[in-house]
Amino acid sequence: MVWAVVDNLGQKQTYKQSLGMATLDTEAVARSAFEEIGRRFPSLNMVENHGEPVEISITMPVQSGLAHEVWLCLQNGDELGFSVGHFHIEFFPCTKPDRVRRYIDAVSGFLCGEYRIVEHYRGTKCYRAQLQKPEGDHWRTIANWATIWIPPFFKKTLKELRNIG
Repeated sequence: MVWAVVDNLGQKQTYKQSLGMATLDTEAVARSAFEEIGRRFPSLNMVENHGEPVEISITMPVQSGLAHEVWLCLQNGDELGFSVGHFHIEFFPCTKPDRVRRYIDAVSGFLCGEYRIVEHYRGTKCYRAQLQKPEGDHWRTIANWATIWIPPFFKKTLKELRNIG
């Protein structure tokens, strides 16, 4: 059995009845988030990829209005993924409405050009990437990606990824 409920924030949530327990249908939640992003950016092409090792995979290729390829996904059952360049972040569990709101905000902020991603390099190796939003006259980091291995001897450089398209 499948049914829908509107939560106290006006978000429609879909539930499945399984083994006597009600669980949030995470694929419906993810599709709803992707649809909201699509509504906010109707001129951008979103392509669903099939056969990838995640539940749902959406690519937004470089196009007029989008300077960098964006990848959106539902993975590991309840993680909403967002990736640009070397930056990758998951928002989970997607069963919590505040996580979905933060995900849509992060993706939308980047797509509209308000937010930026700063990649940190040593030589040619990216070891950290940050999603940042403007706050007054400076940038505040709202999400991080990092690798464990950092080459110690090369010069540090930064690269900004911003959708000014």
